[in-house]
Amino acid sequence: MGELYGETPNNLTVQEPVSPPDQLAGLEDRASGSMWGILAGWALGFLILAGLVTFILHFSDVEVFLATLKKAYPPWLILALVCQAATYCCAAGVWWCVLRRTGATASFPSLLRLALVELFANQAFPTGGLSGSIMVIRGLVSRGVDAAVAMTALLVAAMSYYAAYLLAGIVAFLLLWHVGDLHGVWLSLSVAFVAVILLLGIAIFLITRSRGGFIPDALLGWPPAKRIATVLKQVRVDILRDGKVVFQAVGFQGAVFLFDAATLWCAGKAVGMELDMASIFMSFMLASVVATLSPIPLGLGTFEGTCTAMLHLLGGGLEASLAAALILRGFTLWLPMLPGIWLIRQEMKGRRSVAVSSRDTR
Repeated sequence: MGELYGETPNNLTVQEPVSPPDQLAGLEDRASGSMWGILAGWALGFLILAGLVTFILHFSDVEVFLATLKKAYPPWLILALVCQAATYCCAAGVWWCVLRRTGATASFPSLLRLALVELFANQAFPTGGLSGSIMVIRGLVSRGVDAAVAMTALLVAAMSYYAAYLLAGIVAFLLLWHVGDLHGVWLSLSVAFVAVILLLGIAIFLITRSRGGFIPDALLGWPPAKRIATVLKQVRVDILRDGKVVFQAVGFQGAVFLFDAATLWCAGKAVGMELDMASIFMSFMLASVVATLSPIPLGLGTFEGTCTAMLHLLGGGLEASLAAALILRGFTLWLPMLPGIWLIRQEMKGRRSVAVSSRDTR
């Protein structure tokens, strides 16, 4: 699977294999330069989440809710943890498809660690995925992957994510239509969701396939646009045209949504909720759609509120629905934080040590 399809320009070779293109430095500054805005977004999200939990518990029995959490069945929680771990394997699998296609060597456990680093970066610094993307590129290059291949792997992951998200979202809305609730606000949200995901997906597709040529010349005078265009010129178009790689990547991304929904199903089973997988999947995806369209970082409050409401309307008890939604968020958002902090420190140390050894060998 390491053979190349199509010609590979010779000028794609990087002189410094331990560091990504210098053009990424400007993007990294932009990702880390809005700390106050990030902190304000987090604070607002926490306030909304706290208000949501208080509001829901006002209409339910607090003691019943706490008892529900305390009686959560451990085997189901362990299975939920396994499902969540599978999402990281799938995320690493997307990059693995591209690297295998080019013959690049990077161990799957190493890619798995990088997937957790990306998740932590995107959650700790919610900059629309930019912070995590930079970590992925730098992480792949520090593992000996050519910068052009690393950038291509990132773009394949982005395009396949939007494709899988669009398909999963459409399935969820079709399920909602089947139960007779696709009208009013939900109908408007379905149209907005499809429009936004299609717009983002098509934009990434056109820009990457043209290797930056899609960017108007008038914008190239703007330094950030020029840096992006320079980076995009290194994209391996032959990989983007490989249907097998794209299909595998979309499959892995789709599996991420399924395993996330399975995590919610296990959390629901742990607190005694009896709902079929279709209802769980619909609740998870609709909550994800609302969180995506929300301006709140990571959908704090909006995801939990929508997920709780959908689970309750579909037959789950109010206390059990809230408990399941909070357990899911605990596994997907809060639990990866501690290993993420440690792994990102190891990632930075490893990159510095490789850079030092490279300078010493010159």
